[in-house]
Amino acid sequence: MIRTLAATLFLVLITDSSADEKRLKEPVVGIATDKADKIETKGGRPTVPVAIADEESLAKHIPDEGTRKRIAKLVDFKEQKLLVFAWQGSGADSLGVAILESFPEQVVFTHKPGRTFDLCPHIKLYAIRSNVTWSAK
Repeated sequence: MIRTLAATLFLVLITDSSADEKRLKEPVVGIATDKADKIETKGGRPTVPVAIADEESLAKHIPDEGTRKRIAKLVDFKEQKLLVFAWQGSGADSLGVAILESFPEQVVFTHKPGRTFDLCPHIKLYAIRSNVTWSAK
């Protein structure tokens, strides 16, 4: 029984670490936002994200400690940077992501305006590998 439990724990640790390694190898990874996240959207534009390269910049752009800690756990600033798209617009606005074939990859973010006349906050977070070039339009 103890061997089975130890083998299971070992397998779980390997699985978790391999998932983290895979996440770091991906050119871009979406980070889910939480309703409790406090990120300012006023004055932001969907084609001009804030690029955050280290935890000091993260503290500057996201002053809420709880939100900052949650995001910092998901981004490895040694190998990734964080792109924060925060804006207000139609509730039907969307932001698409396309990865162009090459190495290092090129990532293109495309904003599609919605057709409704409501005003809603939008927050999209992406961890992007440091050697990847990106553009937003």
